[in-house]
Amino acid sequence: MKLRRTTLFIPGTLPLERVRETIATCGADLICLDLEDTVAPARKDEARAAIVGLLREDIWGRAARAVRINAVSSPHAEQDVRSVVGGAGDRLDSLFLSKPDSVEEIHAVDRWIADLRAAHGFTNPIGYVVAMESARALTNIDLLASCSPNVEALGFAIGDLSASLGVHIGAYVQDRSLYPGDLFHFHRARIILAARTYGLWALDAPWPVVNDHATLAEDARWGAMMGFDGKLVLAPEQVRTVHEAYRPSEAELVRARDVLAKMERLAAAGEGSGVEEGEFLDAVVIEPARATIARAEAPL
Repeated sequence: MKLRRTTLFIPGTLPLERVRETIATCGADLICLDLEDTVAPARKDEARAAIVGLLREDIWGRAARAVRINAVSSPHAEQDVRSVVGGAGDRLDSLFLSKPDSVEEIHAVDRWIADLRAAHGFTNPIGYVVAMESARALTNIDLLASCSPNVEALGFAIGDLSASLGVHIGAYVQDRSLYPGDLFHFHRARIILAARTYGLWALDAPWPVVNDHATLAEDARWGAMMGFDGKLVLAPEQVRTVHEAYRPSEAELVRARDVLAKMERLAAAGEGSGVEEGEFLDAVVIEPARATIARAEAPL
C-alpha cells in the first residue's frame, strides 16, 4: 500500500550531506526536493544538478521521490523539467507542480515529459501533485484534477492560497481562537471532494510553526478526520507528529477488526447486510475498516 501521510520539502540548495542525512532518517512517505521558492534564481542550475545526483543515490529507503518545480508560467519551469526528468526520470516518482491555474499549464508539463521519454527511454509513471495556490486554481479545481492521467494528488498550499484570497493567515497562526472553527474548512472540503471525485490523493496544508507540535497534531487530526490522505510538512521533526495523528486509536482499530469479523459472519450466512449487536452493517463499512487497519500497521 502506497502511503502519503507526509510530504517533506527539502530545499535543493542545502548542503548535500545534510540532505542525505535527512532523506535517510526522516521517515517521510514522500520526500520532495525543492526548486521553487526556497531556491534563489541565481542558484537554480546548481540546485537542479544537485537534485539529479541525489535522485540517483541509493539513500531513499521506502520513501517516494519527488521534485517541486517552479511555476509553469515562470521562465524556470521548462528547464527544471528538462534537467531533472532528463537526468533522473527513471528514479522519479512525482513532480510537485507549483501555482498551476490552467489546464494548459499541466498539458505543457505532459508534453515536456513525453519528449523526454522519447529521448531517454524511461517508462516509469511520474505523477503530478497539483498545488492549490490561488483563487483561480481553486475555482478550476475540477478541470485541473481531471485534465491529465498523470495528476495523482491535490495539495493545499495554505500560504499562497491565503494571500490570493486575502485571508488573514498570520493572525490565525498566532491565535486560532480568532475564528470560530476551522478557518480553512471550506478549502479543505473542496480539495477532498475533487480528489475523491477523480480518484486522487488529497494532501493537507503544512502547519508553518515548526516547533508547535500540539497545534500540528490537532491540525493533522482534523485533516485525517475530514478525509485527507496526508499532510505537507516543512521540517523532519514534524513527520512523526503527523504519522501519529494519522494512526488510528486502539478503539478505532478494535472496531475495524470487529466490523470485518461481523461482515464475514454475515457473508458466511449468505447475507449482504444485517444487524449485529444493535448496529446495521452492510458492504459500505468494509473498505473504511480495511483502511483503518492499514493505517494502524503503517510504520511511524
